[in-house]
Order: sequence, then C-alpha cells, then structure tokens
Amino acid sequence: MKKVISIILATILILSVAVFGVAEEAPKYKIGFSPYTLTNEYFTAVLNGVKAACEESGHEMVFFDPQNDPTKQATQIDDMIADGINALVYIPYDSAGCRNVLQTCRDKGVKVINIDNVITEDDYDLVDAIIASDNTQLGYLSGQWVAENYPDGANILIVHLQTAESCHINVKGFWDGIKENVSNPDAFKEVAVVEGGGATDVAFNVVTDALQANEDINVIYAINDTSALGAVQAVKEAGKIDAISILGKDGAPIGKHAIKEGSMVQSSAQRPTYMGYLGVITAVDLLNGKEIEFNTSIPSYSITKDNIDDFDLDAWDALP
Repeated sequence: MKKVISIILATILILSVAVFGVAEEAPKYKIGFSPYTLTNEYFTAVLNGVKAACEESGHEMVFFDPQNDPTKQATQIDDMIADGINALVYIPYDSAGCRNVLQTCRDKGVKVINIDNVITEDDYDLVDAIIASDNTQLGYLSGQWVAENYPDGANILIVHLQTAESCHINVKGFWDGIKENVSNPDAFKEVAVVEGGGATDVAFNVVTDALQANEDINVIYAINDTSALGAVQAVKEAGKIDAISILGKDGAPIGKHAIKEGSMVQSSAQRPTYMGYLGVITAVDLLNGKEIEFNTSIPSYSITKDNIDDFDLDAWDALP
C-alpha cells in the first residue's frame, strides 16, 4: 500500500511540474551608479544606499568616480553601458548639459533613474524616473530661520553651486522662506553670490574674498555643509565668527558637529542614503515591469541648536 501511495504522490508531483512549471527565480540585473564625485561624503552616503539595495536584492553593481569632470563622467557611463548595465542611477555633474548622455542610454535600452541633481525639464523625456529631496523646502527652511532670527533685515552672502539645478531651486526656496515670513522683505539684501563649487577649499577662498570686499555681511547661506565649513573657516580667520550666522544644507555629520559647537546655526537635512537605496529599488521595479512614480520628492527637516541633541552627530540618515 505504501508503495502505491508513493507512486501516486510522485505522479502528482510530475504532473504539477508539467502543468505549472518550476518557480522561476527573480531576474538579476546589473545596476550602474554615476555620481559626479565621491570626494564629498554626501555622495558616499548615496553610494552606501545604492550598495545596500543591490546587496539586499542580489543585483550586481558597477560604479565610478568622475571627480567633478563631466567628460570623464560621460566616458564612464559609456563604459558601464558596454559592460551591460540594465539601469543607471544618475547624478549628473551639469543638470543642463547631460542630454547626450541620456540619449545614449535611451538608444541602448538602459533605464535611467535621475537622483539628487535634477535635470532640466527639457530633458524629462529621456529619463524614466526622478528622485530628489524637496529642494524648495531645503532652501525654505533656511530662509525661515533667517526670517525668525533677523526680523529687521540682513546682508546675505550666497555660496552657490551654479552648475546644479537643485541648488538654484534651493536658493530660490531660501529667498521665499525669508520673504514669506517677514514684514519688510526689502530689508534683506543679497550682497553677493560666489561660486563655492560645493567644496570646502573653494568656498574658503571665495568667502574670504567676499568678506574683504563686503564688511556688512552678517548671514551666509551655503548650498551644502561642505562649502559651509569653508565659510566657517573664512569667517573664523576674519575674526567674525560671533558676528555672522552660517547656514548650510544636507544635515551632514560635519554640519551637525558644527551646529553643536556653535560655528553653524542651521542645516536643512537630506536623506542621501535612502535616496540611493530608493533609486535602485525604483530601477528594479521598472525593469520588472511594475508601475512607478515618475517624480518622487523626499521631505527635508531643519537642524538647529534647539534640536541638535535629537540626532546622531556621526551618522547620515537611516534606511527604512
């Protein structure tokens, strides 16, 4: 009897396989990641998120560091395409000058997830999804701090990164945060806009020059914490650290430490690790034929001396 039952069960198993087939493993993809630099710890945090998502889901990852060179970035992307990537998680060096790269990806069937530094709207037709912080909110929160702490007006220096569309949005949001929260917007003067390159050393040099040329500056808004630290160094050397308020962006460990010690007053925080992670998840969903959101905005939050103790000073954001 046992032998008969065994034969019956074996027959059922064979028929089940014939009818329903063997369960297929989820496909594995090769994901390319191209930031415009990895010398800035913000982009290292993004990289960590990309790595975490690829390792978690078993996909292969390829990445390079173009070191702020758009020509090198384009060449590296060509190399990744030749290496067989299925999707590219892409942070362009020049958000307004990357159409050729995007067209090449489209022609080769590579899905593009544009993260962080958002391309211009003219090129939206060549990307499959956009994931970025709420860049208006990032600037707005800093402007709101200025409005609350300088209600009678301020002389403001902007430390910019003008090749990045996201930074233009940040700066506009910064001014909106001031103008929408004060009674006399005309009392807030833009003394100068300097190109800080998003880097500490570059920002130090240009802020030093700006302070020598404009003695009345009392607020500095920098488009990231890395360049804000350059402003801190310049202000300290000028002996004005108690007379000038320095605001940054990112909520980076270096920025949080500066807020804790009192050399910076505010930073609007991003979630770079989560952004990189979500970029990969979105790419894989797209490759698997799932519907995705075209434009995803990640909310930001303000870090000041009043809430600095709520945060881990040595960490970026945590993954969900």
